[in-house]
Amino acid sequence: MSYHIYTTDGIILKRTPFGEANILVHILTQDLGLIMASARSARLYVSKLRPALQEYADVSVTCIKGKGGWKITNVVSKGSFYFEYPKYTHKVMSQVTTVLMKMIQGETPHKEVYEIVKEGFTFLKNVKEDLVSDFEVLIVLRILKELGYVVNDDVTNTFLGNEWSDELLIKININKMSIVAVVNKALKESQL
Repeated sequence: MSYHIYTTDGIILKRTPFGEANILVHILTQDLGLIMASARSARLYVSKLRPALQEYADVSVTCIKGKGGWKITNVVSKGSFYFEYPKYTHKVMSQVTTVLMKMIQGETPHKEVYEIVKEGFTFLKNVKEDLVSDFEVLIVLRILKELGYVVNDDVTNTFLGNEWSDELLIKININKMSIVAVVNKALKESQL
């Protein structure tokens, strides 16, 4: 039986060891949605997959879907949103990952969500420490909007475009109470 080979860009959100040397990774992909894929022997020092399969890695991943789920056959690292970033940004990446893992159900493609996360994480590298919590509110608001949990209205309209800037984060800070209320309402209504 032959399997179709898929190659897509992705961001590794979570990595879990299993078995003697294998890992299971959750990858937010550009074309396949949020997938969970195994990488056999990827924790071995000699594994060609090991260096690229780190949390918050920006990758091009090649995988197949078999009876037992997704299996990674190759991965190429295009950078890291973790190692090259200030430590104060790491908690925000973790919190965004938690939201993504809870809110994205199944393997439905969400190209817009992938773009928001990739562009947002790219912008995050230069966000000042005092604006990081505002960045978190903005990226979660945009993710929830793309997943259908937030509507574009008078409160959210300014923040749902494609722009990433310090000026926009300052506007988030000024309107933080109302934006956080929108985010919390969306999270509560999702019942996830």
